[in-house]
Amino acid sequence: MTGKMRGTVVVLGANAGQADLIRYLTETGCSVTACSRLASEPGAKIATRFVELDVTSIDQVCALAEAEQADVVYSVASDIAITAATTVSERLNLPHFLNSQLIAMFNNKAELRRYLNEHSIGTLDYQKVSSVQDAEKWSAFPCVVKPLDSQGQRGVRKVHNNAELIDAIRESFAFTSSASAIVETYVPGTEISCNVLVSEGAVVVAVFSERLVHGGAHFGIPAGHLIPPLHVSDEDVRQARVMVEAVIRSLGIQNGALYFQLIISDNGPRIVEIAPRLDGCHIWRLIRAAYDINLIDLTIRRLMGEAIKAPLLRPDPGAIYELMFQQLPTGRAFESRHFPVPADALYHEFRCDEGQVPAGINGRLEIVGYYVRRQ
Repeated sequence: MTGKMRGTVVVLGANAGQADLIRYLTETGCSVTACSRLASEPGAKIATRFVELDVTSIDQVCALAEAEQADVVYSVASDIAITAATTVSERLNLPHFLNSQLIAMFNNKAELRRYLNEHSIGTLDYQKVSSVQDAEKWSAFPCVVKPLDSQGQRGVRKVHNNAELIDAIRESFAFTSSASAIVETYVPGTEISCNVLVSEGAVVVAVFSERLVHGGAHFGIPAGHLIPPLHVSDEDVRQARVMVEAVIRSLGIQNGALYFQLIISDNGPRIVEIAPRLDGCHIWRLIRAAYDINLIDLTIRRLMGEAIKAPLLRPDPGAIYELMFQQLPTGRAFESRHFPVPADALYHEFRCDEGQVPAGINGRLEIVGYYVRRQ
């Protein structure tokens, strides 16, 4: 951190991802009002004040922000929360990065893929479907089915034939508010992520990490992240950065924090997702360990109006830093004895209380803890 700040911040959500933001804000001197439907979430315990409400209710959040005389309404790690935070900020003339129209495009997988294809940014074949009949002419296998507007790998499946495709489409509808899904070409390759901060039109931070993922029944669910990426070349990363910057430039983004997921294929990088926020995987801690910069700090300072210059990254030559998730099948109770903490961990936290059954996110594997270490 680079010094104390002042002000009142309303944070939408209080889960483990928001708790990182809440803790940072309180430590820098801000008064933080967190709101969520669940008073049991970890952020509720460390905020200056907690209010139980539905963060998707724009009227309720506006009323809270006005009552608190909020200087900022913000969120990380959640597409739903950042959408609401932006709408509220627009209505109350509070600081915000992107506008609601742009966030809506990022949150709609078909619209994002349409935009990328129209601008020749890593084109992929895709189809939006609102019924199983819509996919009758799809013939390219394997392919991936995703709910149109969800996150956290909810309802995402890799399928190999028409029978699996029909099942996957039906399953995906349970994870979307739009009753629609997207079918797109499966791209084999190594997954990487990029956390980006844009300040006054310049990309001042673009940190790449390798995204370790499960396969099989747990397809697409992250297992952890590595800095630097191990299984891609420097040229792969350079091309990925060119693609990331092409998106930012074409959309005219002047300020903002974004999270890109990409696959390095034999035909170059392909964008999988773009989130208009910081990631939900605590990668800022991995970045801090590897490069000695605090991405949450830089993001909040930009949001509050401070011009941010590209920070000096301090890499540890030859070192590999890892962030690994401790995971449990959905529906099982957490017991810490099954998750030993590495003796050399630079940071560790459990996200569940002893005996707690974690809330289901993707219906397959739930994160109960994580650690950061230098290999």
